[in-house]
Amino acid sequence: MRRFVSMTLGMLLLAGLTVAGPQAPKKEAPLHCTLTNKKIDKCCCEQREGKLYCTLAKKTIEKCCCEPTQAEKKKS
Repeated sequence: MRRFVSMTLGMLLLAGLTVAGPQAPKKEAPLHCTLTNKKIDKCCCEQREGKLYCTLAKKTIEKCCCEPTQAEKKKS
C-alpha cells in the first residue's frame, strides 16, 4: 500500500512538472543612458559615498539616468 501511495505521489509530481514546463528566462529590455544617450546592457548607475553616480557620464546625479530603449521610441 505504501509503495502504491508513493508511486502515485511521484506520478502526480512528474505530471505537475510536465504541465508547468521549463520557464524561459525573461529577457530584459535594452537600456540607454539619458545623459550620454548610449545603449547599455545593464544600469550604469551606482552608489558612491551615499550618492547616485553615473559611470558613463562620470558625475553625481539626482535620479537614475537609465531608461528602457522602448520608452525612447514612444517619445519620438
